[in-house]
Amino acid sequence: MQKIFPWRISAALLFAVLAQTAQARVVAGYFPSWESASALSSVNPAYSHVIVAFARPDFSWDGKSFAGTGLQFEGSPAELKRQIAAVKKRGTKVLLAVGGTSYLKWDALAAEAGKPGPVTNQIARFVRELGFDGIDVDYEIEGGDIAPYRGAILSLRRAAQGKTLSLAAWSTGADCTKATGTAPCGGKVGETDANTGRERLVFRDPAAAAAIDMVEVMSYDAGLAYDPVLGWQLYRALLPARVIVNIGFEPAPEGWGKAVLVGRDQDAVCKNAKLQTDQFEQASSKPYSVERSLRDGPLASKTNPKDGAMLWHVLKNDGIPLCGKAKGISADGAAALARKLLGGAK
Repeated sequence: MQKIFPWRISAALLFAVLAQTAQARVVAGYFPSWESASALSSVNPAYSHVIVAFARPDFSWDGKSFAGTGLQFEGSPAELKRQIAAVKKRGTKVLLAVGGTSYLKWDALAAEAGKPGPVTNQIARFVRELGFDGIDVDYEIEGGDIAPYRGAILSLRRAAQGKTLSLAAWSTGADCTKATGTAPCGGKVGETDANTGRERLVFRDPAAAAAIDMVEVMSYDAGLAYDPVLGWQLYRALLPARVIVNIGFEPAPEGWGKAVLVGRDQDAVCKNAKLQTDQFEQASSKPYSVERSLRDGPLASKTNPKDGAMLWHVLKNDGIPLCGKAKGISADGAAALARKLLGGAK
């Protein structure tokens, strides 16, 4: 028998094996479909998961185009399928995000929680035929009844067909309100918005909690009166140990507020890179940095060894504002630093 030496293994195969085995902790990033699908296979290899955003919850698919899906790619689903296959060859998983701030028609999908229906079946077919590794739930309706949210989770669990079901969780969704009870938060109720405590209520249903494999905490867009580490800790304590919980980052400028994300603690030299308070109005001047968030969040916890980071979004590398004499960190920079800090660097 011919001996096989490591240096005779193809570079592509070795790369895929290393990617599968080295990345114990997750670095997930959202890929916006308003960009070209051809850029998908060029995404920074620091990511363990790429989440294509966004499909409509009132989804339909003709099998030939993106009409009815909500995805904004030009070209054909066949091209997206090729791009997904290329990304997966290097060991990166690809998920489909359903929802987002622009797609809010969830009623039909939520109503199919008890049994499969046309919307669930169409999403399942799309995920299966294009080769996605799972689905991400992005339910971003503010306030209101949480029953449709639970229904959407259960329907998408069915549509994922045994694959990963991830969920993008509101920044203060695990915080406490009078409705949730305040004991998990030490009796505190902080600054609230329409979604504060929402996920805490959703996951009171054991079936909803059991349906989820991974949570992406949107611990950004909350200003400097919010501590992302505390937000992550509350989710980590809320969810079963088997669920991966990732702390979220968005390079500046964020969608709301003036916070500037930096890489290392020492880079937080401008006022917008330092917290003012946490969400319970406790004074804080801690750095708004990738380093601090990971060190005091996922890396400080032994609950799940795969807890890691999430980036919105993977292509946000331009127009980053200054913090002192240097710019805040870009998506590529944040992903590379997160991978270095979390381990499993390629």
